[in-house]
Amino acid sequence: MNKPLNERRCAVCRELYTPKRIGLKITKVCLNAACVLDWAQGVKAKDLKKKEREDKKINAQKKRDFYSKDLPYQLKLCQKVFNRLRVLQELKWFADRGLEPVCISCGKPKGGDNWCCGHFKTVGAQSGLRFDKLNTYLQHNRHCNMALSGDIYGTKNTMGYIAGLKYRFGDDAGQAIIDYCETNTETRKWTCDELIAMRKEWNAEIRQLKKELEIN
Repeated sequence: MNKPLNERRCAVCRELYTPKRIGLKITKVCLNAACVLDWAQGVKAKDLKKKEREDKKINAQKKRDFYSKDLPYQLKLCQKVFNRLRVLQELKWFADRGLEPVCISCGKPKGGDNWCCGHFKTVGAQSGLRFDKLNTYLQHNRHCNMALSGDIYGTKNTMGYIAGLKYRFGDDAGQAIIDYCETNTETRKWTCDELIAMRKEWNAEIRQLKKELEIN
């Protein structure tokens, strides 16, 4: 036989009452009709919020599962991470040599522009080099990359990407990079799993480079 329950305070009105057992559960409110109604509505609202959270979690997982198999989406994510990685790698290259970072195509420091990962051979022209370090160097985003389409051959005010490679690495090494990029024309096809793994690796390196360069 169950022992009588001690008095407790109603979860709604906070008045003392003697709880009752209903099956395996113990009432949490007094028998006042208003308290019973308020408690029932509160429980219903709580259950609804819980269901909404669960549905949101399930939908988020479904979305992740869908995009994990969406190759264009994975390529887009990878391009963004790779571009960020290359900017940091380039900044580290200059920092290790005690040099101020300069643009590969105009040879000038950042100034009022932004740095970007400038591709020598564009993704549209040679997609197989989109994630190749030898095809990507520090470049002004607005002026050289966007306004001058990479400034490959130079203008009356700039030396251009080709000359920039030779200036930075020397004639022989610079020409070797150019030849490499010119001859590697095969289309590369990545799987979603490969891209996800690559991105994970790059993000880890980005975190390390940001620490070394003291970048937030």
